[in-house]
Amino acid sequence: MVNLKYRMLHCNYNSFSNFNDFVTFLPCLLFVVEFAVLNQEVSPCLSTLTMEIIILEPDRQPQNNQEPTGEPRTRKRSSLNNNEDRISMLPNVLLHHILSFVDAVQVVQTCVLSKRWMNVWKSHPYLDFNFETFSSLINSDYYDDEVNNFTDFIYHVLVRRHNLKAVKISLDILRDTRCSLVESLIYYAVKHHVEEISVNTAHWDMPIVLPRCFFDYESLRSLKLKVDGGIALPKSLGLQSLKTLHLGGARNFDGKIFSTCPNLENLKIEDIYLNTIENFNIHALNLKSLEILNWRYGRIMRGCKVMLFAPKLTSFKFYGNTPLFWSEVNLTSLDDVNVVLQRYHHSHNYPFYVVEDEYISEEDETEQGLGLNLIKMLHQFCSAKSLTLSMNIIEVRFLKHSTI
Repeated sequence: MVNLKYRMLHCNYNSFSNFNDFVTFLPCLLFVVEFAVLNQEVSPCLSTLTMEIIILEPDRQPQNNQEPTGEPRTRKRSSLNNNEDRISMLPNVLLHHILSFVDAVQVVQTCVLSKRWMNVWKSHPYLDFNFETFSSLINSDYYDDEVNNFTDFIYHVLVRRHNLKAVKISLDILRDTRCSLVESLIYYAVKHHVEEISVNTAHWDMPIVLPRCFFDYESLRSLKLKVDGGIALPKSLGLQSLKTLHLGGARNFDGKIFSTCPNLENLKIEDIYLNTIENFNIHALNLKSLEILNWRYGRIMRGCKVMLFAPKLTSFKFYGNTPLFWSEVNLTSLDDVNVVLQRYHHSHNYPFYVVEDEYISEEDETEQGLGLNLIKMLHQFCSAKSLTLSMNIIEVRFLKHSTI
């Protein structure tokens, strides 16, 4: 009936005993289509709809020029109960696909629907633990109680889940989190051969340390580690199958860990602290897309240079409030470059975004010095096919055009 892989829904009118049964099934059909749209399986705009819905009606015209007999056509199926739960009749693989769009709390809640749904969540391969969703469903006067209940909920789900392979584990709680919780999720992911891990959290007492079992993890293909407060990185990751890496909040590492992921294709670096690092290395032979976000003055050591060796790099995005200094690089394969300057200096004529807790020296505040640094940065992109600059960069370029 439903084949999402090929983005095709076949709805055969002949499969229903009467018109009422067909009408009863339509909400189920729309339910599946709605989830497909949310997952971008199809375009939400009907004018660009890529999923085809086919309704095949029986040929009601007489065959071979014969006169109609007046007798009702033979039913191909016995009468169906109009109150039948057609969603529950779907196979588990399709139910899991539908449930992959919602949070783990909502997935577990389906166990009360019927006997059919009692154990569906226990084999669900997508574990998405979102604190905001969890807190909206419980009533508590104290935030600490919500965090403790959320942590207990995660542990209960992991313990009661069937010992089956999981596809994705995600933790999203932008509050101070126990190190043991992150370690337990990573340990569970390694044990169940998870292909995608996403951790977006905070821990302010000390950097979170990855458990030893994480290194040389062969199944992992996508990893997001974004920890406000910092995460301690080893000298080597050894993730042979990793293709996508999103790293945020890391402190004072030289970047050499990227070379230990030989199949890395997409790299996003965000909110990192390099105030003791002189040379930051990005050595990735198969890297195609690189994003460096929130590159901020005060977090980066003065004179810190990025040493980039990525011969297959085609896309680069930079977002920060101070220019990036390159070492000798070769970016001749670049197709698309996007550079956004968040804020460059104070001016009486232009209102710019100001970060109150960051000190800008007089030397960096001069228009000429900043403009020259920007030109040096952009010079490495001279071979790019497409270069997009923020308005702040254009204003810097023309404020002192006679001296830059």
